Amino acid sequence: MIFSRIAPLFLAALAPLSAAHFPVVPPSDRVLTVEQVKTFWVSRLRSEALPSKATALHPKNDATRRVEIQRRRGLMEEIRAGQHDLAARLVCLSHNVEAWSRLGDETKSDACEQRLIRLREHVAKLATLEAQREAAIKVGEAADRMAAMGEEIQQL
Repeated sequence: MIFSRIAPLFLAALAPLSAAHFPVVPPSDRVLTVEQVKTFWVSRLRSEALPSKATALHPKNDATRRVEIQRRRGLMEEIRAGQHDLAARLVCLSHNVEAWSRLGDETKSDACEQRLIRLREHVAKLATLEAQREAAIKVGEAADRMAAMGEEIQQL
Protein backbone atom coordinates (compact mmCIF):
# COMPACT_ATOMS: atom_id res chain seq x y z
CA MET A 1 0.00 0.00 0.00
CA ILE A 2 2.68 2.52 0.93
CA PHE A 3 4.79 1.51 -2.09
CA SER A 4 1.94 2.45 -4.43
CA ARG A 5 2.04 5.98 -3.00
CA ILE A 6 5.82 6.38 -2.86
CA ALA A 7 6.74 4.88 -6.25
CA PRO A 8 4.99 7.58 -8.32
CA LEU A 9 6.54 10.29 -6.15
CA PHE A 10 9.99 8.83 -6.66
CA LEU A 11 9.54 8.51 -10.43
CA ALA A 12 8.20 12.06 -10.66
CA ALA A 13 11.18 13.31 -8.68
CA LEU A 14 13.52 11.74 -11.21
CA ALA A 15 11.73 13.26 -14.21
CA PRO A 16 14.04 16.28 -14.45
CA LEU A 17 17.02 13.97 -14.79
CA SER A 18 15.49 11.84 -17.50
CA ALA A 19 14.33 14.82 -19.57
CA ALA A 20 17.85 15.46 -20.89
CA HIS A 21 20.97 13.37 -21.32
CA PHE A 22 23.22 14.72 -18.59
CA PRO A 23 26.72 13.33 -18.05
CA VAL A 24 26.93 11.17 -14.94
CA VAL A 25 28.86 12.70 -12.05
CA PRO A 26 31.32 10.04 -10.87
CA PRO A 27 31.29 9.02 -7.20
CA SER A 28 33.93 10.74 -5.08
CA ASP A 29 34.69 11.96 -1.55
CA ARG A 30 34.34 15.57 -2.72
CA VAL A 31 31.26 17.49 -1.58
CA LEU A 32 29.86 19.41 -4.56
CA THR A 33 27.82 22.56 -5.08
CA VAL A 34 25.10 22.99 -7.71
CA GLU A 35 27.42 25.27 -9.70
CA GLN A 36 30.14 22.61 -9.69
CA VAL A 37 27.67 20.03 -11.04
CA LYS A 38 26.58 22.41 -13.80
CA THR A 39 30.20 23.22 -14.66
CA PHE A 40 30.99 19.49 -14.79
CA TRP A 41 28.06 18.88 -17.14
CA VAL A 42 29.06 21.69 -19.50
CA SER A 43 32.74 20.73 -19.61
CA ARG A 44 31.91 17.04 -20.10
CA LEU A 45 29.42 17.82 -22.89
CA ARG A 46 32.06 19.97 -24.59
CA SER A 47 34.78 17.33 -24.32
CA GLU A 48 32.81 14.14 -25.14
CA ALA A 49 33.73 12.47 -28.39
CA LEU A 50 31.41 13.15 -31.30
CA PRO A 51 30.30 10.62 -33.88
CA SER A 52 32.94 10.24 -36.59
CA LYS A 53 32.91 12.57 -39.57
CA ALA A 54 31.16 11.51 -42.75
CA THR A 55 33.03 9.40 -45.22
CA ALA A 56 32.19 8.39 -48.75
CA LEU A 57 30.95 5.07 -47.37
CA HIS A 58 28.84 6.58 -44.58
CA PRO A 59 27.50 10.02 -45.58
CA LYS A 60 24.63 9.71 -43.09
CA ASN A 61 27.15 10.13 -40.26
CA ASP A 62 27.46 13.81 -41.18
CA ALA A 63 23.78 14.46 -40.47
CA THR A 64 23.98 12.48 -37.22
CA ARG A 65 27.06 14.45 -36.20
CA ARG A 66 25.39 17.82 -36.88
CA VAL A 67 22.30 16.80 -34.90
CA GLU A 68 24.44 15.65 -31.96
CA ILE A 69 26.47 18.89 -32.01
CA GLN A 70 23.25 20.95 -31.99
CA ARG A 71 21.78 18.85 -29.16
CA ARG A 72 24.88 19.36 -27.04
CA ARG A 73 25.07 23.09 -27.74
CA GLY A 74 21.41 23.49 -26.87
CA LEU A 75 21.80 21.50 -23.66
CA MET A 76 24.89 23.49 -22.65
CA GLU A 77 23.03 26.78 -23.22
CA GLU A 78 20.04 25.51 -21.20
CA ILE A 79 22.37 24.51 -18.34
CA ARG A 80 24.09 27.90 -18.39
CA ALA A 81 20.71 29.68 -18.49
CA GLY A 82 19.59 27.84 -15.35
CA GLN A 83 16.86 25.75 -16.95
CA HIS A 84 18.23 22.58 -15.34
CA ASP A 85 19.04 23.92 -11.88
CA LEU A 86 16.54 21.58 -10.25
CA ALA A 87 18.15 18.55 -11.89
CA ALA A 88 21.58 19.83 -10.86
CA ARG A 89 20.37 20.25 -7.28
CA LEU A 90 19.02 16.68 -7.25
CA VAL A 91 22.32 15.34 -8.58
CA CYS A 92 24.29 17.49 -6.15
CA LEU A 93 22.34 16.29 -3.11
CA SER A 94 22.44 12.64 -4.23
CA HIS A 95 26.19 12.85 -4.73
CA ASN A 96 26.76 14.65 -1.43
CA VAL A 97 24.85 12.05 0.59
CA GLU A 98 27.34 9.45 -0.64
CA ALA A 99 30.31 11.79 -0.28
CA TRP A 100 29.51 12.57 3.36
CA SER A 101 29.09 8.84 4.03
CA ARG A 102 32.50 8.12 2.47
CA LEU A 103 34.03 10.87 4.61
CA GLY A 104 32.48 9.26 7.71
CA ASP A 105 30.23 12.17 8.68
CA GLU A 106 26.87 10.46 9.10
CA THR A 107 25.25 13.55 10.64
CA LYS A 108 25.88 15.63 7.50
CA SER A 109 24.99 12.66 5.32
CA ASP A 110 21.63 12.29 7.09
CA ALA A 111 20.93 16.03 6.88
CA CYS A 112 21.75 16.03 3.18
CA GLU A 113 19.54 12.98 2.66
CA GLN A 114 16.64 14.74 4.40
CA ARG A 115 17.06 17.74 2.08
CA LEU A 116 17.11 15.36 -0.88
CA ILE A 117 13.90 13.68 0.27
CA ARG A 118 12.18 17.06 0.74
CA LEU A 119 13.30 18.19 -2.71
CA ARG A 120 12.05 14.98 -4.33
CA GLU A 121 8.70 15.39 -2.57
CA HIS A 122 8.51 18.98 -3.82
CA VAL A 123 9.28 17.87 -7.39
CA ALA A 124 6.65 15.14 -7.11
CA LYS A 125 4.08 17.70 -5.95
CA LEU A 126 4.95 19.96 -8.87
CA ALA A 127 4.58 17.05 -11.28
CA THR A 128 1.20 16.19 -9.75
CA LEU A 129 0.01 19.79 -10.05
CA GLU A 130 1.14 19.93 -13.67
CA ALA A 131 -0.70 16.68 -14.45
CA GLN A 132 -3.83 18.04 -12.78
CA ARG A 133 -3.55 21.28 -14.75
CA GLU A 134 -3.25 19.36 -18.02
CA ALA A 135 -6.22 17.19 -17.07
CA ALA A 136 -8.30 20.27 -16.24
CA ILE A 137 -7.46 21.79 -19.63
CA LYS A 138 -8.50 18.58 -21.39
CA VAL A 139 -11.76 18.42 -19.43
CA GLY A 140 -12.46 22.05 -20.35
CA GLU A 141 -11.78 21.36 -24.02
CA ALA A 142 -14.05 18.31 -23.92
CA ALA A 143 -16.82 20.38 -22.29
CA ASP A 144 -16.46 23.02 -25.01
CA ARG A 145 -16.75 20.33 -27.71
CA MET A 146 -19.81 18.86 -26.02
CA ALA A 147 -21.44 22.31 -25.82
CA ALA A 148 -20.70 22.91 -29.51
CA MET A 149 -22.19 19.52 -30.40
CA GLY A 150 -25.24 20.29 -28.31
CA GLU A 151 -25.73 23.55 -30.18
CA GLU A 152 -25.37 21.75 -33.52
CA ILE A 153 -27.98 19.19 -32.46
CA GLN A 154 -30.36 21.98 -31.42
CA GLN A 155 -29.93 23.65 -34.81
CA LEU A 156 -30.74 20.40 -36.62
